[in-house]
Amino acid sequence: MLGLGWPTDGDPIYLFMAFVPLLYIENYLNSSLFYIFLFSFITFLTWNAISTWWLSYARRTNGTFALEAYLIPILLNALFMSVVFSFYSCIKKHVKNKRIGYVFLISLWISFEKMHLEWELSWPWLNLGNGFANRTEWIQWYEYTGILGGSIWIWIVNIGFTESIIKYKKDKNILSFYNRIFFNIGIIFFMIFVSNLIYTKYKKNQYDRTANVLILQPNIDPYHQKYCISTNELVSKLKRLIDRKISKESMIIIAPETMFTEKIQIKNISKNKIVSSFKDYLKKKSPNTVFITGVELISLYQKNISKTSIPILLKKMKNIQWIDIFNSVIQIGTNKNIEFHHKSKLVPAVETFPYKKIFSPILGNILLNFGGTVIELGKENHPSVFQHPYLGIKIAPIICYESVFGEYVSNFFRKKNVELLAIITNDGWWGFSQGHKQHMYYARIRAIENRKYVARSANTGISCFIDEKGEIISSIPYGKEGFLYKKIHLNKKKTFYIKYGDFLYKICLLTMIIILLYTIICNIYKI
Repeated sequence: MLGLGWPTDGDPIYLFMAFVPLLYIENYLNSSLFYIFLFSFITFLTWNAISTWWLSYARRTNGTFALEAYLIPILLNALFMSVVFSFYSCIKKHVKNKRIGYVFLISLWISFEKMHLEWELSWPWLNLGNGFANRTEWIQWYEYTGILGGSIWIWIVNIGFTESIIKYKKDKNILSFYNRIFFNIGIIFFMIFVSNLIYTKYKKNQYDRTANVLILQPNIDPYHQKYCISTNELVSKLKRLIDRKISKESMIIIAPETMFTEKIQIKNISKNKIVSSFKDYLKKKSPNTVFITGVELISLYQKNISKTSIPILLKKMKNIQWIDIFNSVIQIGTNKNIEFHHKSKLVPAVETFPYKKIFSPILGNILLNFGGTVIELGKENHPSVFQHPYLGIKIAPIICYESVFGEYVSNFFRKKNVELLAIITNDGWWGFSQGHKQHMYYARIRAIENRKYVARSANTGISCFIDEKGEIISSIPYGKEGFLYKKIHLNKKKTFYIKYGDFLYKICLLTMIIILLYTIICNIYKI
């Protein structure tokens, strides 16, 4: 049911019943931790396997399918989830009040989901609140709670249904059973009603200003075609797409992630031929326009000053220098300054080696041997904001995987007063599967949380415009070359979620600690 309820083709109504069998079994096996772990592991492994099967499309640098890119995430994630559930069961046995046990379960799970957003093994793809990404009309209240609110919603209803069944098994009171069932159904429909109320009352006419945005989708195969096309051909391809809509009017042009195979040195970025080419192009075609695109930037050092730096031998200088490679996005205009932002949220085992000191001696480079590189990338510790030099519009440049992290994205709006969310990505790594669809749908949640327009440029698709309600205004399907142009509305409104982020996690963490302390004290003093 968890798999069948997951976006994009799934129906999230299943998520409200999916944990009932597991919770029911746990209630009758609470003396056998081994079987609880076993059943929960089977449950979570099945969910992970069904929902993220598209990971099996990833390939190694030699072109062969990287099965480990699928097996490692689903096995590890299922293991983590099973440990969390088993720990809840262990604590529940030592708590006399079952309701306190359920509160602990919810608090523990939310703390786990928050950890999945922050630690080096981060994989928040299956955080429960993401399960409503294809039903944005149900979750307009995410502008207050973010996805953690959705996770709590799912657990409350599942616990309610489970308790209804357990109590009926004891007292056989059919009327009481139906009352409890309808009460929990009422919780589902009440939150949907609240969401629709917010949806209908949201005012879209209170805007500060507008911006003309052009999104490009070049549709280049990231495994084969990209590395066969020269830099000049790639530049020409992008210019041909831009030519179809560019004018003298000021605009923002957005191209996908890592568009070019050529790496650009940060020190000489303004003199780079790619940058110079687009700068000259804009001077002729549209002097007040900026061009945002994904590139790989590098920094050279005389000595090792970074954890991700690697040594290289420079033939001309005949000495060893150290290099950092970044997955970055740059903004090119006709002015002198070239703004750039390095990706902060790196994909574990593809762009970064999680807990390298522990796992590297055991696994070698197997974790980095797919996704187009075997080099660990550097990352940005202080994310940057782009500002249109002629319009003054502030833009949050979000790169691929970063768009899955709610509070990280909202920080751009809280601290920098950003008005537009620009997401660049390359979702061609998984072919025509659910991967690129899920990724795009998660961007709809970011639009709701921040009540900002999203301009999303994807190499192979899906490129789209998403409004503040999470509705897809226009899009280009996967596997098609094209462009999108729209005059979009901007606002500086700060939602509750922008101001306070994942505040539910803080409440749940405190609750979890209190229950743990309460359990320990009760067991020590036999209260």
